[in-house]
Formats: sequence, structure tokens, C-alpha cells
Amino acid sequence: MINRTRFFIYLGAILFIITLSFGTGILIAQKKIEGINLNATSKVAINLSQNNIKEASVLENPAENKTEESPQPVEEKKEETSANQETSQEENKFTFGIIGDTQYFKAGNSSGGFQKAVKLLTSKNIDLAMAMGDIVSSCDADCGSELAAWKNVMGGLYPKTYPIMGNHDRTGREKSDAAWQNFFNLPTNGPVGFSELAYSFDFKNSHFVVLDSDKPNENIVNDVQRAWLEQDLNANKKDNTFVFFHEPAYPTNSKIGESLDVKPKERDALWNILSAHKVTAVFSGHEHIASRRNVGGIYQFVFGNTDSFNHLPPKTGMAEWSYIGQSFGIVEVNEKQITVETYSVDGKLLNSFPLVK
Repeated sequence: MINRTRFFIYLGAILFIITLSFGTGILIAQKKIEGINLNATSKVAINLSQNNIKEASVLENPAENKTEESPQPVEEKKEETSANQETSQEENKFTFGIIGDTQYFKAGNSSGGFQKAVKLLTSKNIDLAMAMGDIVSSCDADCGSELAAWKNVMGGLYPKTYPIMGNHDRTGREKSDAAWQNFFNLPTNGPVGFSELAYSFDFKNSHFVVLDSDKPNENIVNDVQRAWLEQDLNANKKDNTFVFFHEPAYPTNSKIGESLDVKPKERDALWNILSAHKVTAVFSGHEHIASRRNVGGIYQFVFGNTDSFNHLPPKTGMAEWSYIGQSFGIVEVNEKQITVETYSVDGKLLNSFPLVK
């Protein structure tokens, strides 16, 4: 009996120890799980706290946001600047035609050199036209009918054409001057006594100057005009300057002794003014060829035969390039880039010369 009692006592003690150990293990395991959950929760809380700090930093630092957004307006400004430059270039891009001597034209002759040149210039939609003188064969007194016939050939080009008086246009001297002034409506800003015979005007980024090489006498741009020219060029602020007069300062052959070379001192005084003011180019007629010549850094272009007879080609060394035959010119202006093109009256491009200032 005593042994059975001891047996149950021992058994109960063993069961108690086992139960106690099992309970302790469960408690320890639970604590570990709770510890793990606590650590995870703490980390999440820490991460959320750090994110909140970062978000607050972004919101509270507008300078950083401004820096990040700054490239967009910079690009817009670049695009705007580029657009302005393109607009400026387009504004200073134009063409003007050069019509040489036409004193042999016949009204109603659609196959004449003058008529063909006008048709081609019209098709190219030029902005201006310069007629280099000797537009009619003579003007002894009232040459209104001859000038009217010339105007009729010019057609739609006439309102944007600026003629230069030549020696054939002034055969009647003062009477010719009056006929010219009565017929044309040209600028009157020239020197005293040269109203509508010598003048200047601006077009886009370029300055145009017209002089009279046959008043008061042939073969000279006189001191009155030169004094006015000096003042005009002093006031000029344009990028390009184009100067026009009928008789060339430096003829190449047939008109040697019949141009401004007849009075070399007067000629040189004129050229010195043009050189001092670094004009872009000089255009003349009179010599019935087309030619190009560089004199002291200034190019002289001659367009002397759009509807006339041929003169001799230049003497050796007197021109860089020349053409014998009826022709006309087109000058392309793009900002400060100038190209002088020479065409036959049949429309063939004879020469294209980029003019480097």
C-alpha cells in the first residue's frame, strides 16, 4: 500500500515537472514572438518617421524644387531666342535686280533683251530694282513718251524701281533734268541742285546711295555730291551699303577715256570716301559688258548691257570676270552675306559671286 502511494507521488511529481517545463517553453516562445513583432513594428515606425522627415524636408525647401524645375524655362528661353534670330534673319533677307543700259529697246518687242530681263526678274519676285542709266537713247528736250514706253515695259516692277541717270538720259542737260524730275517720283534728299538725280534710301538692313556721274558735266561725281555723300555715309548705321552711278570709276576697255577716269583726281577723291566708309559694293553701267573688278578692297560691278550693243571685252588684268552679251543682275542679301548673280537675258546663270566684306 505504501509502495503504491509512493508510486503515485513520484508519478505526480514527474508530471508536474513535465507540465512546468512545457509551460515555461511556451511562455519563452511567446515572448520571443512578441519581441519579433515589437522589433518589426518599431522598424516600420522608424521608417515611417524617416519618410515623414523626408517629405517635410521637400515641402519646407522650395529652393530645391525650383532648382529641379529650372531647366524648363531655360529651354523655353533658348527656343524663344532662336525664334527671334530666325525672325531677324528673315527680316534682313531680300533681293534686288540690276538692269543695265536699255537705250536700244523697242516698245512692243516681246523678244527684246529688256523685255526678257523684266519677265525673268518679275518671276523671281525681287524686292527692288536698280536701273543703271541710259534707259533711253536720248532726251534732248521732252522725252516723256520715251520714258513712258520704258515704264510700260517695266510693268509691275516699276513701282519698286530706282533709276540712275546716264549720259544718254541727259543729252538735253537742264531740260533733261526737268523731264526726269517731272516723270519720276524719287527721293529728294540729295544735295542742292540734284533733287531726284542723287539720293539715298534705306531698305531693311541696307543703305542705298545713288549718284549722278553726268551732271553738271559727264565723267565726274562732283565735289557737291561728294560733300553730301560724306555726310550721308557718316549718318548711315546700316549693315550694308550699296552705291550706284552710271559711268564706272574704273572702265576696263571700250569706255576708257569716257568714264570717271577722265578726271582721276576727282575719281580718286570719290573712291577714297567709299573706301573710308567701307561700302559693300559699287554698281555702274555705261560700258556695254558685265564685269567684276576689285579696286582697293571695293568691288566694282558693271552691268552695262541689258538691251544695247556689245563693247569689247576687258583688257588683260582689268577685270576678274566678264561677259559679253545682254545680261542683268540679281543681288541676294541675307544679313551681311551678299551674293551677286549675273544672268543672260535668256535666264542662264552666268556667274554667282559671294561678296566677302
